[in-house]
Amino acid sequence: MADAQFSREEVTTAFRYADHWWRSLVGAVDDHQWDGTGLGEWSVRELVAHTNRVYRTLLDYVAGDTIDPTPIGSASDYFRIVLAEETPHVHIAERARREVADYVGRDMVAVTEELARRAAKLVETASGSTVMHLFVGEMELDQYLATRVVELVVHGTDLARALDLPTEPPQESSAVALAVLIGLARPADLAAILRLLTGRDADVQLTNVLG
Repeated sequence: MADAQFSREEVTTAFRYADHWWRSLVGAVDDHQWDGTGLGEWSVRELVAHTNRVYRTLLDYVAGDTIDPTPIGSASDYFRIVLAEETPHVHIAERARREVADYVGRDMVAVTEELARRAAKLVETASGSTVMHLFVGEMELDQYLATRVVELVVHGTDLARALDLPTEPPQESSAVALAVLIGLARPADLAAILRLLTGRDADVQLTNVLG
């Protein structure tokens, strides 16, 4: 099965909506909630710091030098490569804790808004074929942007749950995220998803494709 490829309009719309939704969630965090449980061992503060890498990576990778010339052709393939690294989640968790230090003495909501503003300007003005210089390869902006939509949607649902907010990600953003993650699913999971979507009981437990 070929990985999903996204058009300029499709992925930029999905990113714009997901970005607005994420910023609304961050803006809803009360002062007493920042050090509460966000996701697993992460606090809400660490979850927000991690997810804000969506914006930081867009800004850093477009301006960086080539580190690995390997071409990455799809958002699904990007996740395959990243998750194939040794203990990726340990490194991600440790990095999130380090990144919180960048917010000490600063308003996390204001920093999020500023990062989002700069990233949105990049997305609006750069060509979709602009090459992003990742640590694991080279990727065109439009396809890399789909990976950022996944992060905003998945961690947006995490933050909404942590804050007990009855909100769902935008439909356009969820559709892109789902298309990317479907590319990582096992055949048995695809069958289970089909059964769930058609009102039937799934006879297998779905695998965490980001696990």
